[in-house]
Amino acid sequence: MRKKIFVTVILLAAVLLSGCRVVSAWPGLSVHDDVAYLANTTAVYAVNVKTGEELWKFTVSGGFMGSTPSFVTTPIMTEDGLLIVLDSGNKHIIYALNSKDINEQKKQPGIAWQYSGARGHWIAMPLIVDNRLFAPNSDGNVYVLDLKDGKSEKKAIEVIKLSASNKQPDRLWAQPVTDGKRLYVASLDHRIFAIDLETYKVVWQKQLDAAIPSAPAIGADGMLYVGSLTKQLERFDPVTGEHTSVYETHDWVWSTPLVDGDNLYFGDVAGNFYSYNTKEGKLDWEMKLDGAITAVPLILGDRLLVATESGDIYAVLKDGSDYTKWYHPDNKGKAYTTPILAGDYVLAAYTESDYYLVALNSDGDLKWTFNGK
Repeated sequence: MRKKIFVTVILLAAVLLSGCRVVSAWPGLSVHDDVAYLANTTAVYAVNVKTGEELWKFTVSGGFMGSTPSFVTTPIMTEDGLLIVLDSGNKHIIYALNSKDINEQKKQPGIAWQYSGARGHWIAMPLIVDNRLFAPNSDGNVYVLDLKDGKSEKKAIEVIKLSASNKQPDRLWAQPVTDGKRLYVASLDHRIFAIDLETYKVVWQKQLDAAIPSAPAIGADGMLYVGSLTKQLERFDPVTGEHTSVYETHDWVWSTPLVDGDNLYFGDVAGNFYSYNTKEGKLDWEMKLDGAITAVPLILGDRLLVATESGDIYAVLKDGSDYTKWYHPDNKGKAYTTPILAGDYVLAAYTESDYYLVALNSDGDLKWTFNGK
């Protein structure tokens, strides 16, 4: 399983570093007001959660010299009804789509504004803080935009310098997180940065021994917890950046830990799933599932739904006493994207499958599929 993930990572990295036409990654999925928004390769789809019907599709025309769009980053909705989608292709554009202004003939939303000032690919999901959009780019910058018009609020934050080892700018693939005072940004160049939300200055930066592909989690104790390709769960002091390894995992940790009270739930690319107690400072339990785990678990009552590369979704009791195979797809699709609870259904996105999206009831029974055609 690790080899499959490794190949995926290498392919994506190669695309970013070589300037190829389209970024290849797993789809981004979000839900707002009974509508699912799915960013999947060349289009962003709006899908009725209750029926699986396509409401509209957003795409942009290709063009000369590799301008084919690539939508893989999770779309996010603002309070004003703007859907923020990012084109990970060579155009390097952020679009703010007006979800309340749909052209019924074209079945496509209007564009409220767009921003094209970045130099690299968009991979990370942005973060909304008040009226600002914090968008990390693979060029090593975090761009701060006004949500109303997409203009840069200030000069782009130069948080990353050129790496002394490979002369490449650090690659930012993870959504930032914030505690209201500081913004925390993880880098593939092995570092985590803390940025003051008001001054945009770097408060501290700390380096690990391997890439950090996903965002830190803020635990109930106020500490930052992050996994990396060092096969470690690390704890950071958010004020000083001082950190220590609190648990050694069996393999790479790709996803952000899920915080549930004093517990952190997370997996690794060998299919191991862990429960770590931040209050006690110890591992409560671990189990082995079938397939690499890159998605964040989803809480469903007293269970955790865990999607794996095998395509299966497991229901794991929170106390770790038992688990079942909650959903098994009929085809060979792979599940890398975090499942989402949408009303009475759980939505799961798939790659290498006959369908893009499935809706499942609380028992894991299939209710509808969406194939994007």
